[in-house]
Amino acid sequence: MSFPLNPFTSSTIPSMKKSPSSSSLEKRDNSVQVEEVDRISNLSDDVLLKILENMSTEEAVQTSLLSKRWEGVWKQMPYLFFDMRNSIKLYVPIAEQSNSISQLITKVINNHNGNLEFCKIQHLTHQTQDGTLETWIQSLIHVKHTKCLALERIRFIHCPRGRLLHLPPNIFSHPALTSLLLSRYTFESAHAFNNCNNLITLQLHKIKVAVDVLNTVIESCPSLEMLVLEIFWNSKTDCLKIHNNNLKFLHLACPGIDNIEVSAALLDILSVHNIKFGKGINIVLDAPRLLQFSQRLWRITQSLPHIVYNISCDAQGNENIGHEFLMNIENYFLAEFATLAVNVDMVNPIEVCILKEVLDAWARDLEMLDIFFKHNDVYKEEGEISIDGIQNMWGYYSFLDVDINVRTVCLYNFNGLDEDQFALAASFVIHGTVMEYLMIETSTLPAYKKLAIDAAVEKLMKLPKGNEDLIIQYI
Repeated sequence: MSFPLNPFTSSTIPSMKKSPSSSSLEKRDNSVQVEEVDRISNLSDDVLLKILENMSTEEAVQTSLLSKRWEGVWKQMPYLFFDMRNSIKLYVPIAEQSNSISQLITKVINNHNGNLEFCKIQHLTHQTQDGTLETWIQSLIHVKHTKCLALERIRFIHCPRGRLLHLPPNIFSHPALTSLLLSRYTFESAHAFNNCNNLITLQLHKIKVAVDVLNTVIESCPSLEMLVLEIFWNSKTDCLKIHNNNLKFLHLACPGIDNIEVSAALLDILSVHNIKFGKGINIVLDAPRLLQFSQRLWRITQSLPHIVYNISCDAQGNENIGHEFLMNIENYFLAEFATLAVNVDMVNPIEVCILKEVLDAWARDLEMLDIFFKHNDVYKEEGEISIDGIQNMWGYYSFLDVDINVRTVCLYNFNGLDEDQFALAASFVIHGTVMEYLMIETSTLPAYKKLAIDAAVEKLMKLPKGNEDLIIQYI
C-alpha cells in the first residue's frame, strides 16, 4: 500500500458529483434539463465493496471523503495492506516519518470494523523496537479477528539493523487466526506461539532462530497443514524435528542445519532448497505418501533444489493446500527448482489437470522430471494403437506444449497397455520438450507386463520426434 502522510485530509480525491453545468443536458430549441443521479452511491454495500476490491488500501480509505454514504464502506473491506516504503521521503529523517506513518496505520486498523480475512504490513525496524508492532498484532488478532496475517520487517537506508522480535506469550493463539507469515525477524523464544492449535499455515521467511526454539514453535502448532521454513542459523549440532500428522506441505530452506527429522503421515508435497546432501548431512524422512518415490530422486539430485509432489485431491476434488502456494508466488518459488518428481494417476482427470498446472507454472528449464504412475489396473479398452491413433490422443495432452525444456524425463511404473500413460509419453516425444533422454523404468513390474512395455516403446520409437537428438531407452 502506498500510504500518504495523511489520507484523511487529502484533497486529491475527485468528487463523484459533477458541476451543475456538466450535470444537465440542454437543447437550444426546447430547454430540457436532465438531472444527474449518483447511481453508484445508491448501490448496496456489497456492490460498493466489490468496487473497493480493485483499489489499494490507501485509495479505499480516501473514498470516505466522497460523501456521507461512502464514509464507512471501506471499514468493511476484507483486507488491509500497508507498505511503509512507499511513503518514505529521503530528505526527511526516517524516525520522524516512521512514527507519523505508523500512527496513521494504527488509526486505520482501529477504525476498521474488524473480521478481516487478510492483513499484510511491511514495516520499518522502528515498529519492532518501540512496541508498535505488538500493538498492531494484538489489535488485528485479538480485536479484529484477522484470519490471515503477514508481517515483514523491511530494511531501508539509514534504518537501524535490529530485528529481534519480542512478543508476549500466546499472542498468536487466537482461534480466528489460521495463517501466519513472518519475515526478517530474530526469535529468542517460542513463547508467542504457545498453544497455537489454531494455525493451519505457518511461513517463516529469512528468520534467525536457534534450532531448539524452532522445534518448540513447530511443536506448539500441531494443526499445521502447510509449513514453510527459510531459516538462517548456524546450529549444526542440533536436530530440527518436524513431527506432525496433519502436515501436507513442507518447504525446507535451512542451509545451516545438518540434521533434520520429518515425520508426517499425510505429507504430499516436499520441496527442498539450500540443503546440500552429502557428508555430514542427515535427513530422516518418514512420510509414507512420498517415501516410495522420493528416495531415488534424493540420491540423484543431492544438492539440487527439488520438489516431490504426490498429486492428490480430496473427495470434493480439491487439491492439496500447498498446490495454491506453488501456483501463486509469481514463479519465484518454482524458478529456484531444477528437479521435480510427481506421483500421478493418469486415469484421474483432476490429477492430470494439476500436473498441467504445475508444468505450466514452471519458470525455467528442468534438469530432471520424474513421473511415477500410480498403480491402476483399470484400463481403457485394449487393442492395437496405430500411429494415427497416437497422434489423435496426443491432442488431449497438448498441455505439455509449454515454454520449458527438460533434459531428462524418467517414467516409472509405466504400463504399455494404459492408453493415458502412453499418450503422455507420446506427447514428450512429439513436442520436443525433452532435450536428451526419455527413460522408462521397468524393474518394478512383473515379467508379463514387460512384453506390453516393449511393444509400447517400439511404437514410441516410430513417432515423429520434436527433438531429433532425443534418446528413448530403459532405465
